Amino acid sequence: MLRPSRTTPRLTLTVLAGLVATAVAACGNGGGGAASSTAGDTTTITFGVSATAPGGNMLQLGIAQVQGYFKAEGITVEPVFLGTSGKVVQAIASGKVQIGTSTPDLVLQAAEKGQDVKMFYNWTSANVTRIGVLPDSPIRSMADLKGKTIGVQALSAGPAQLAKAAAANAGLNPDADLKFVAVGTGAPALDALQRHRVDALITYDTLFSAMTTGAGETLRLFTPDGVEDLFASSLVASAAWLKDNPGAAAGFGRAWAKASVYAEANPEAGVKMMFDTYPNSKVGANEEAATKAALAQFEARQQSLYGGSIPADRKWGSYPESAVQHWITYAKDYGLIKSSLDPATVYTNEFVTKFNDFDAAQVKKDAESGASS
Repeated sequence: MLRPSRTTPRLTLTVLAGLVATAVAACGNGGGGAASSTAGDTTTITFGVSATAPGGNMLQLGIAQVQGYFKAEGITVEPVFLGTSGKVVQAIASGKVQIGTSTPDLVLQAAEKGQDVKMFYNWTSANVTRIGVLPDSPIRSMADLKGKTIGVQALSAGPAQLAKAAAANAGLNPDADLKFVAVGTGAPALDALQRHRVDALITYDTLFSAMTTGAGETLRLFTPDGVEDLFASSLVASAAWLKDNPGAAAGFGRAWAKASVYAEANPEAGVKMMFDTYPNSKVGANEEAATKAALAQFEARQQSLYGGSIPADRKWGSYPESAVQHWITYAKDYGLIKSSLDPATVYTNEFVTKFNDFDAAQVKKDAESGASS
């Protein structure tokens, strides 16, 4: 577990703010406990996504739509791409979005403010932040970054905050020993590293994959020590909505779990479904390049989460209580929150049994044969 140095100054996280997109407001329906709209036996869920478009790490969304997994659960999912976890959490707290994706730090901050936001499906169940350096770089650990410049997507981004905490864990003073520079993502970030404007980059595994695929560059990646069990992203909703809509919550998670099994068995089909459903997810000069990039992202994430392949005994959506407590301790130790929180107020495992109540072997068989459910 990460432990702060007694001499290390407390860190602060810039509070993400901004108005929720007009499209979300149009889909919203009032307060934090507002129920989803229903039409006959179908429940419509507005799904807030902390990205501008789905990528190779989110094939589940396209697969669940095309394969009819959401429909089978009696739900219609209407995604809105809000770009950041901060905007998703705001939308959930105000009742404008029923389910969304978010990193734990922002859920904890919202809970500390008294906002009704709760994690209910552990989606990205391991740390996926990496430090990347050029192959010949002498940097091999956080301690080696003393006096160095680190490129980050944005100064307020989650990986930047994790880098500061990991630096403190390694005995460094992140304010004095490190310099952070915002370099964005993709080609600009890679260019900054290649031109030695920065000594290292810290960002998510899939973003490293996106910036190196087809670029003719191989980076050496490593994970900061002490953060391995800090899961990265969850499906979140208000506790009031979960109480009022347990069937829809369980159904959404079960559809997501089925799509995860399908994606591993046939990622190429999953990418096609994503492109067909969300054309703006294509990133590349042509279809072939876009497919190659998405598959590289998918494979990078599978490697981070499972070491390559999903374990046969995988329990979808489950949170180890120790990992939730680690997040709370980590967030308090490094100034992301000011007070300790009761883990029971920020997460639940109540739907896990229902998430996993499906025939995974049949889903895998369908994926391998290309059949529809």
